[in-house]
Formats: sequence, structure tokens, C-alpha cells
Amino acid sequence: MEDSRLQKYRYEDYTVVTNFETYQDITDYAAAHNGELIEVGFTDGSDNPMPNTTGNLIAEKKPFRVGLDPEYKVYYSSDEGFQEMAENILEEMKEKENDIAPEDWISDQNIATGDRIIIVKDGEVNTVTTRERIKFLMRGNLYELAVKVPEVLED
Repeated sequence: MEDSRLQKYRYEDYTVVTNFETYQDITDYAAAHNGELIEVGFTDGSDNPMPNTTGNLIAEKKPFRVGLDPEYKVYYSSDEGFQEMAENILEEMKEKENDIAPEDWISDQNIATGDRIIIVKDGEVNTVTTRERIKFLMRGNLYELAVKVPEVLED
């Protein structure tokens, strides 16, 4: 796991670490740093994670979930058929743009594989994006599994 992708939010006596790619990365990090798994939410446009169990992430062993209005369906990169759907979307975009060799925006954006999501509304692809951008693009809620690491007091 690449530590540089992690987001750290410091509080008075602990740090909350988010942006893990996989459930295994989360549990490994927690074990290595004497941390505790917690669920947090970035809701109502907040840039700071607050305790929130709406995503049911610990039980489902998922690193994140997005919350959008009910008319949207969210497909996660871990969902069966995601890669095929993403490739089909890319082909449709190539045809629409009459571009025989456009950049593969799904794999070429330096986006962690686990962060990719497809948003569908009324059976049509609304957008292909990442968990981080969902907060700003669609004013959605982002629920993440995080690690709460106690501050180490130095003598």
C-alpha cells in the first residue's frame, strides 16, 4: 500500500486516516499503527470526516461508499462487470468524439483502481468519477472506513 495516497486528519489526541484502496490495506494499517477501524462520513459538503456508520462499511468490508439521491445507481470498481461496463463506456465515448485513439481516461488518470465509480441515472451513464470528486461534483456524501490512530505522547 502506498502511504502517499492516504489522507490524515489530526485532532487533539488522535489522527483519522482515510483514502485506503482496499479493506485489507485498512486492517494492515490499523495493526501496524495500533489503530482502530472506524466509519466516517464526509457529509453536507464537509471536508473533515465525522463519525458516521451510514455506509455499513465494517460489516460489508468495503473501503468506501457514496451516498447520492435515490434516482442514481452507483457501480463500484469492485462490482462484478465493472471493467466491462467501463470499457463499453470508453468505446461509446470514442465513437461520439470520433476519436480513434483517445486517452484511456479510466486507466490513465493516475487513479487508484479501487477508487473508480460509475454513476447511472435513468439507465444512462451520468458520469464516471472517483470517490473524492463525488463530494464536489454531485454534492454527494462519501462514507469511508478509516483508521483512528491515538497520538503517541512523548516523554
